[in-house]
Amino acid sequence: MLRRAAKAAWWVATPHLMPQRLKMLRIRRHLGGVASVNVLGAAVQIKPAYLAFNPELGQTALNAPARDGRIASDVGRYRMETDWRNFRYSYVPPRRPDQLRELATHPLFSIVVPAYNTPELLLQRLLASVRAQWYGRYELIIVDDNSPQEAARAALRLAAGDRVKVIALDQNLGISGATNAGIRQASGDYIVFLDHDDELTPDCLWELAKAVDATNADFIYSDEDKILPSGEFSLPFHKPDWSPDTIMSTMFTCHVSAVRRSLVEELGGLRSEYDGAQDWDLVLRIAEKTSRIVHIPKVLYHWRVIPGSVAADLAEKPYAVDASVRAREAALVRRGHAGVLEPLSDLPGHARVKYALSGAPLISIIIPSRDNGEVLAQCIASIMKLTAYRHFEIVVMDNGSRQPQTLDHLRALAEINQVTVVPHDFPFNYSEINNVGARHARGEILVFLNDDTEVISPDWLERMAGYAQLKHVGAVGAKLLYPKSRLMQHCGIVNLAAGPGHAFLAADAYTPVAFARNILEYNWLAVTGACLMIERSKFEAVGRFDETFPIAYNDVDLCFGLTEAGYYNVLCPSVELIHHESLTRGDDSLDPRKLERLVCERMRLYQKHPRFFMRDPFHNPNLSPNDVHFRIPAG
Repeated sequence: MLRRAAKAAWWVATPHLMPQRLKMLRIRRHLGGVASVNVLGAAVQIKPAYLAFNPELGQTALNAPARDGRIASDVGRYRMETDWRNFRYSYVPPRRPDQLRELATHPLFSIVVPAYNTPELLLQRLLASVRAQWYGRYELIIVDDNSPQEAARAALRLAAGDRVKVIALDQNLGISGATNAGIRQASGDYIVFLDHDDELTPDCLWELAKAVDATNADFIYSDEDKILPSGEFSLPFHKPDWSPDTIMSTMFTCHVSAVRRSLVEELGGLRSEYDGAQDWDLVLRIAEKTSRIVHIPKVLYHWRVIPGSVAADLAEKPYAVDASVRAREAALVRRGHAGVLEPLSDLPGHARVKYALSGAPLISIIIPSRDNGEVLAQCIASIMKLTAYRHFEIVVMDNGSRQPQTLDHLRALAEINQVTVVPHDFPFNYSEINNVGARHARGEILVFLNDDTEVISPDWLERMAGYAQLKHVGAVGAKLLYPKSRLMQHCGIVNLAAGPGHAFLAADAYTPVAFARNILEYNWLAVTGACLMIERSKFEAVGRFDETFPIAYNDVDLCFGLTEAGYYNVLCPSVELIHHESLTRGDDSLDPRKLERLVCERMRLYQKHPRFFMRDPFHNPNLSPNDVHFRIPAG
């Protein structure tokens, strides 16, 4: 009775949360009776009506997409929104300050443009965008790649003049050859790449100059948008900060890009054998030479969409798809990584890396459980039946089970050769239980797994372990699905202004969203502890799970610590498990005390990791600050 009264009082006291409550009721109806959703990325349940401290985390892609029409099909760098007219975005040129602040350094930018039969109107628009730059220390180098059209050649000759060099080639060298010819004529500190039919924003070079002044970067990239055939600006790509595993999935840096000229020369420029993906190949090689890579989270480049171009769809040019695969295969060889590129039949023009295991490591799967024998047995049965990689052990941490049926299940499980049952009859503390489990485990690779999960991907261990063994990778996560549905319970954790939440919560698992973040391997700030793999050495190096986080945020805290230690966390969306949503502990009650505890734990999380307070380097400040679906703000 007291609980009902408290609940009623809370609803009356928080009428502003009614829209979120109604949205969550719709999600629950769609899920066919799922009682609650996990929004914290940890072994804790908070019912959706009580997300007072984090209301936006209850939103779903099923409700009010950021378009008037159908949901986007924006996959990777190349796939377009199918209905441009319904995409709510408008680019507003920034206002130039009355006085630009003084910089300690004043880099010279060499803007290199390979040109071929450039329409005069588009050339004039390109030139106008360069001349409108706030920052004046630049040179523009246009390389005519032996255009056959006299009108195009004549327009280029007329463009030559103050700070504009036009180089006419006597034979066609292709985009890489023409760009390299321009680089050889450059005298700037940095090379800025500009396609012959695209445009720079007026603040582009100024923002690049500020980044150089502040960071001494070797490679800089920014956000971008598209110029549609109608002339409208649309389809902004608000990118993550540098993400080494994302770049092996999709060419996300793209435009605008600026590279230190000495580094480009050291690398030998662009390589013609990768034409179509020559910029991707260059970025992969840059990343092997320097870590001074800086992202400017502002749209500084307008990429023109022309039917049949890569800007419209990579699949339009099969040679570019082939080049992108070969560029990544070459990167694997240079880096000494064994692996293959797997084409994605449901995502034309894309491929994912499957890394091969190094050796045959023992993988320890640690599963905490209490009085949940039937569900635990189902979890372990799925592991034993489906897992292709057989060199594993299962460590069941029994947190004081009392039910006779569960005890019978535990005795039966203990008879399985690869299963060890460890009694741990202490008050529930997710961090402590898993730390004890790790001490009992013998493997060099650890998997922390909820007992209410089911394995459905036979190659889950070797796929995840292939990433876990990479030196730069910290935690590896998996895609978790709600039972009997296509909807995602977890596909990475995004750190929003109001706190950590599950990205794409309750969105369709197989419809590409947010540049295919739910399909391709992306780096994330955190992944859920419901299925988290990590090498033992890295786990111990960052201090294991922090036992002062007994219920919530323990997995997020671990991932934050890994990021601070220089590791990158990654999610493997091709690894899928069913998640029955923390059946062992059930739902947290809705009383204010537990909500207060949760808020306190969240505050302590940011006290421990202040650099991540309202900051996620793999999200973007231009996106809605409390939207787990990576949408731009309305209006």
